[in-house]
Amino acid sequence: MNVGGRGRNVGLGPSNPAAAPRALLLVAVALVIGLVLLWKAVDNDVGIVVVPEPAGGDVSVQVDETPDVVDTEVPADSADVIPTTEAPPVTTTTAALLFPSKSPSEVKVLVANGSGIGGAAGAVTDMLNPRGYALESPANANPTDVSGVYYRASFADDARMVMEVIAPGNPDLLSQMPSGGLSVPDGTLDRLANADVVVILGSDGIIYAG
Repeated sequence: MNVGGRGRNVGLGPSNPAAAPRALLLVAVALVIGLVLLWKAVDNDVGIVVVPEPAGGDVSVQVDETPDVVDTEVPADSADVIPTTEAPPVTTTTAALLFPSKSPSEVKVLVANGSGIGGAAGAVTDMLNPRGYALESPANANPTDVSGVYYRASFADDARMVMEVIAPGNPDLLSQMPSGGLSVPDGTLDRLANADVVVILGSDGIIYAG
């Protein structure tokens, strides 16, 4: 028997020359499959925190590793921005225009002097004369410290016009004629009864034309 010759014909490697490339291809495919499986395993492990097992069994808590971020827009050079406040609207008040209800010639005005200053009633009467009022002749009032402009019903606007001539900006002087009348001497009573607006001059000097 030729045992030695048979032994030399038996080899350890593949007898087909095409077997080597196929083996390398199989190894490459296996390597790719292994990498894919490894990637999936790593990807599935992200975000899972395993806490110690409680009495009831395994509990896993998934944690979102990426917190929500709220973008806040900050203007450029924000340190240089000076806050501004809108100024309140400016309102202007206009003094009400005086519209007397009657013509000056229809308004009878008496100036009575209680100031103790001689000729004061005549001086104030002269101030009113160019305005066209129906003026009573100047008269005397009983001495008083308080000046005033008194009017009868329906002559309030006309009294205000008289006040703006002899003492502008003093509306506190205006009062309706008291029911008991004004304090004047007997010689002034007739003129007082005839007047629609009565100016009393007091020693306070608010109304004075001298």
